[in-house]
Amino acid sequence: MSGRTRERGQLEAEVMRILWDHEGAIGARVIQEGFGDGHVPAYTTLLTVLDRLQKKGEVVRVAASPRKVRFRPTRSDGERAGAAMLSALEGSGDREEALLRFADHLTARDVEMLQRALRPRQVLGRRQAG
Repeated sequence: MSGRTRERGQLEAEVMRILWDHEGAIGARVIQEGFGDGHVPAYTTLLTVLDRLQKKGEVVRVAASPRKVRFRPTRSDGERAGAAMLSALEGSGDREEALLRFADHLTARDVEMLQRALRPRQVLGRRQAG
């Protein structure tokens, strides 16, 4: 790597971003081409990162042929972010305070999206209560 190093976990995050940006499974060469910043990791480095991500359950290998292996994420970026948010909430000592602090940082658009997402649950709750 030419003089510039990545923060811990940054390469994995960049690989995942490239995988999420593609439909279906892709090969390591395509992932390598996705690094448009001129800071392209070596092919063997990518394979090591992909192996690590597979062991963590973040990617799966898909055999296109005996010699060609492709990779795809096991879940979407939204699913990953949602799981991380839920994990942080569950790990909080004060769930209400954590939610309130999170809500303080939401944009008006975020609030609208959450309200739309909660509406079906609110209707279902009224039906079960009534």
